[in-house]
Amino acid sequence: MRIKLRKSSDIFPQEWHVTTFVVDHNHELLSPSVTRFLPSNRTITEKDEKRILMLKEGGLSVRQIMRVIELEKHVNHGCLPFLEKDVRNLFTKVRKKQDANDAMDLLQYCKIAKEEDCKFQYVFTLDEERKLEHIFWSAVHCIDWYQKYGDVVVFDTTYKINAYQMPFGIFVGVNNHGKTILFGCALLRNETTSTFRWLMKTFLSVMKKPPKTIITDQYPWMTEAISEELASTKHSFCIWHITSKFSGWFTSILRNRYQDWCADFYKLYNLDAPEDFEREWPQVVAKYELQTNKHVIGLYEIKHFWVPAYLRDYFFGGMTTTGRSESINAFIKRFISSHTNLGQFVKQVDLAIEDIDQVQLHDTMLETYKGSSLRTMSPLEEQAHNILTPYCFKKFQEQFGSAALYSLIHEDGHRFVMKYYEETRYNKWHNVFWDGETAICSCKHFQFWGILCRHILSVFLRKDCYKIPSQYLPSRWCCQTLQVEDRFQVLGEDFQVSGEELLPDENVDMLNEVGCPPISKTKGRPKRKRVKGGREGGKQTKTCRLCKSIGHNFTTCPEKENIITGSQKKKKATPSDIGLNPIFCVKY
Repeated sequence: MRIKLRKSSDIFPQEWHVTTFVVDHNHELLSPSVTRFLPSNRTITEKDEKRILMLKEGGLSVRQIMRVIELEKHVNHGCLPFLEKDVRNLFTKVRKKQDANDAMDLLQYCKIAKEEDCKFQYVFTLDEERKLEHIFWSAVHCIDWYQKYGDVVVFDTTYKINAYQMPFGIFVGVNNHGKTILFGCALLRNETTSTFRWLMKTFLSVMKKPPKTIITDQYPWMTEAISEELASTKHSFCIWHITSKFSGWFTSILRNRYQDWCADFYKLYNLDAPEDFEREWPQVVAKYELQTNKHVIGLYEIKHFWVPAYLRDYFFGGMTTTGRSESINAFIKRFISSHTNLGQFVKQVDLAIEDIDQVQLHDTMLETYKGSSLRTMSPLEEQAHNILTPYCFKKFQEQFGSAALYSLIHEDGHRFVMKYYEETRYNKWHNVFWDGETAICSCKHFQFWGILCRHILSVFLRKDCYKIPSQYLPSRWCCQTLQVEDRFQVLGEDFQVSGEELLPDENVDMLNEVGCPPISKTKGRPKRKRVKGGREGGKQTKTCRLCKSIGHNFTTCPEKENIITGSQKKKKATPSDIGLNPIFCVKY
């Protein structure tokens, strides 16, 4: 097309006129099947935008969202008027709009929840720049659950599941149906002793009573905080996180004896009495010549935190790991990612709480319609069936079914010695005390689990006891209709916590300028730049890959014969090998 400026009349100014127009194109045109890929032809309508955001909130990935919309519109795969890139750009645009007031939206959401129900509690802190630092919240259901089942608590943290990479800490427990329940959540700026002290102090202030026991990972800063703020609570370390390090600690030292060490450690772990552990531990350590090993010395120094022989006097609901928190973390991660803002994050946590509540209602309904699953005609089993939940009754049946396998070795008044009927298996004696009212066993299964052990039940059968005393059927394992109501009473409309750093929730309106938190630096090795290799890194000193010394190589190593005995090949460990990162469980 050619355009020229000309004058059509003397009384009018100059105008642009098209003098030449060629209809034919001077380049090859795109086919109709690919013109939809041009940016000018790709559009997301307002209706599709709402649909996409709703599916995103439901936890669907971008590809799943595209496929659902294709099915709804009855179009072929890949023929939508927009691409996956456009959907991701939509998420980015929406997220940028929300990020500006992210912290205030979160606090406003908590304030509205508190106004709807005064039992909802939350506490937060600000830093010197008036940016959100820490926040803890507990929903109504969570507080009620804690009053019933808060005797044992599992605390764990997970990382990089929000846009600010703030560590997400959750307090979880187990209800009377054996299901995982949530007590409270927290988003933290960092993981220091002062942060965990604030968290434990806030948790105690909201819940009004400390837990009897708590299970955490092996964090020294968390241990210090719990010892100061929850002094009356028995603290235990997750055994899985300890044994998962064994491969890196002992494989290179023990070599082909590593599996034997794990098997012997497993036996030490299952000892009943502290005296037995103190007697066997030095023998096993000396057997593998690990007396000077720093990891073995460290394990012995913290024995009161992980050895069941020192923990069986306390109720843990049978838990020895923090695995209970993984189910909730897995549920939440279905709906969020490292780009999720704080407001959306809290909503997904609330969704997890509602899911737990619905599961508990379903389990309670099943109690009404549960049929008879008695294996014997014993009145002891029938009594437990009528009182305990199906989950706990199943655990009781496991112990009751094994009670007949134990024989009475010695009887002295109210004291009994029980032993497994076979000499080659479970060759262990158990001392039981039973005077008609009080039952105590050396295995301390009832103290640890809250369920009578097979040894006491065996004595019951032999001494013609046809009714279990009520104190050995704890209310926390009983059916919902039989539980004693011990619900939480709110002391005033708002709780008060000592300390200037805590901000009561009624001050949200005064915080007109609460800034979003910065990106948190979580624990672990920080990301570094690429390690230079070859001539880039300059001259490097070569070391022997066998003994790590300087001046020789593997072939000329003088310690080669001492380190490598014979020509034995390293045996490949299989998951079935006992002791290879075992998740221990107490067995008798």
